[in-house]
Amino acid sequence: MVFRWAALFFAILPLAACGIPDPPAFYDTPAPAGAAPGSLVSAEPFPPVPGAVAYRVLYVSTDIHGARIPVSGIVYVPTAPPPRGGRNVVAWAHATTGIAPGCAPSLDGGAQFAHSVPGLGDFIAAGDVVAATDYQGMGVAGVHPYLIGRSEGAAIIDSVRAARQLPGADFSGKYALWGHSQGAQAVLMAGEMAHGYAPELDLAGVAAAAPVTDLKGELTEPFKDNAGRLLAAYVYYSWSKTYNVPVTSIVYPQAVPAMNNAASKCINTLGEGISAILAARALNPVFRSHPPQSTPPWPALFDENSPGHAPAGAPLLILQGTKDPTVEPHWTRSFVTFVCSEHETVAFLQYKGVKHLNIADKSEPDVAAWIAARFAGKPAPDNCQS
Repeated sequence: MVFRWAALFFAILPLAACGIPDPPAFYDTPAPAGAAPGSLVSAEPFPPVPGAVAYRVLYVSTDIHGARIPVSGIVYVPTAPPPRGGRNVVAWAHATTGIAPGCAPSLDGGAQFAHSVPGLGDFIAAGDVVAATDYQGMGVAGVHPYLIGRSEGAAIIDSVRAARQLPGADFSGKYALWGHSQGAQAVLMAGEMAHGYAPELDLAGVAAAAPVTDLKGELTEPFKDNAGRLLAAYVYYSWSKTYNVPVTSIVYPQAVPAMNNAASKCINTLGEGISAILAARALNPVFRSHPPQSTPPWPALFDENSPGHAPAGAPLLILQGTKDPTVEPHWTRSFVTFVCSEHETVAFLQYKGVKHLNIADKSEPDVAAWIAARFAGKPAPDNCQS
């Protein structure tokens, strides 16, 4: 067995050398002076899928300080005539792919990207536009504010505003949010800020698969494997840059180079993932000098970026696999209990035996049906009492 594992490791090790994509010139255009959030800066053709044309887009959003910034993404527009009343928009928020500019999903090939959006075919068949942001600092140069809610939320909502400006969009005014893992936390935060940030849009529902909901608890427990240490590197690097907090307040100075190296890795492909895990191996379990859950200002930042501080903004659909080792089910159940206590409308579905990487695909038929019902104006299901 050892030899078989070794043979497999050395067979795939060359993939770890695969380089991270270098964003082309399309991503270099700054946000035009005075442009409103959601303004479309540029668009170019992207490989289509059956029933829809696609565009790689650059649009204006806002960072956590309110500054106008460019953000990239992909938008699919159905080719069939729009439904009566116009097309609704489904805004997809992707799971963790890394935090470097080259980790942007929009840099993927057309088939790979389309496969990464659960429900894409169903939404197109329903006549919906699908907008998929890269988030700030991915594709476009800069620091990606990983798991920082205000930045993620603005990027998602502004992708809807940008999508409505494309040929054939024929926007109805309604949109829904759908995300997985990092993207699930992002859509929950976007829902909470939606009415204040984009009052002209009508948010119909928020679907979140395996959302990160308690950052203080979920991101500061002792990391038992390299995957956990990689996520820690993403958070600590990104937040220290975004919030201007010295990372050495929680990381040993001698461990910072290894942390920075791990943070530079993407996990979009198998080769990238192997390279990232190998880099995370250099972060042993004691690379943190102080516990972030009790070292200011980290606890306040964890709390600020955990959803649940404002009304949900629309009915919620929360989806969770029972065998998820990354977002453990008890965290999601606790969040559902809390939002139910706040009298939100919540449908909570658990999938027996499903793990973290599979929950978005496994739940997609339920998500597509739930979103279609929200767009149709049907009463939202609520199983809080059960």
